[in-house]
Amino acid sequence: MSNNAKNCRGFASAAGNCKKILKNLKKMNTLKVKAAAVFAGVAAVSAIAVVSAVAFGSDSVTLSAVPQITADSAAVMTFMPPKEYDVQISVDGKNLGIKCSGTVSDALDAAGVTVYDDDLINIGFSEPLNNSTNIVVNRVDIVEEVDVKIIEYATKYREDDSHLIGYTETVVDGEEGEIETTKRLVYVDGELVSTAVIDKDVTDPVDEVIVVGTKEEEPEPEPVYEAAAAAAYTSDVALDANGAPVSYSQVLTGSSCAYTAPAGALTSTGRTAAVGLVAVNPNIIPYGTELYITSSDGDKVYGYAIAADTGGAVMRGSIIVDLFMNSESDCYDWGRRDVNVYILN
Repeated sequence: MSNNAKNCRGFASAAGNCKKILKNLKKMNTLKVKAAAVFAGVAAVSAIAVVSAVAFGSDSVTLSAVPQITADSAAVMTFMPPKEYDVQISVDGKNLGIKCSGTVSDALDAAGVTVYDDDLINIGFSEPLNNSTNIVVNRVDIVEEVDVKIIEYATKYREDDSHLIGYTETVVDGEEGEIETTKRLVYVDGELVSTAVIDKDVTDPVDEVIVVGTKEEEPEPEPVYEAAAAAAYTSDVALDANGAPVSYSQVLTGSSCAYTAPAGALTSTGRTAAVGLVAVNPNIIPYGTELYITSSDGDKVYGYAIAADTGGAVMRGSIIVDLFMNSESDCYDWGRRDVNVYILN
């Protein structure tokens, strides 16, 4: 056997030894495989060198040039796992402590913490962890709030002399205006930190317009009773010491009331209403009968009168005579009272 053949066999034997070493390391289930592979690579390089030397006829190549790989030399290259750090996370009112390796993002994932777009965090997601890493997450809530303020409308009055004083008419209905303000409120961990107005819409009010009359009303004429008519219903009647007529044919006693009417009003007999003309039941006291009337207690005296009118009360018999007065106040003053109606001769 030549020297070259011996060298090749020696190289094959060394390579076989390397394979046995790697096989044993795998059985040991350690992380030393990577280191063994490195040295195997070195052995392979050396083997290539040996083959090359043989090919070029070198007599100086020997098996002692192949490195000897042992379990001790492989232990130096053992792979170490990433180091874990004690990390503190403050979020949602809680303090979380975890062990983790990698970056801030990895720590948040490991703790099950989701950080939203508007939230604040005190450290970047890609920052590597260390034993002093303290992650603080602040929750941010943004709320839009609408505030509406009412603007009261004004009332304007427009004078119009074509209408009497006291006349009013609303020609334009008032409408309230409003200011609608939209605000953006920012809360950090439930506490309001900023407020900003982002929109404002103003609707102007509509003023109410009321027309008021300024024309003065012409006073109604006072009731005017012709002097001649009044005189016609006035007569000198002789009275006795008790205030009763000296001469009469009959006296009727019963209840009486008083009434009034606008100037120019006519009685049922066609005469102009005036003091001295009274309403009666013509079936009892015929129209034209001359009368003298006093209260039964002697406190009031209506005096001389002529039966010239009638009315519902006297026709129903609830009163025997209704006395005409110039005004409502005179009617109230007379009221309802018992009277003596003397029928004159």
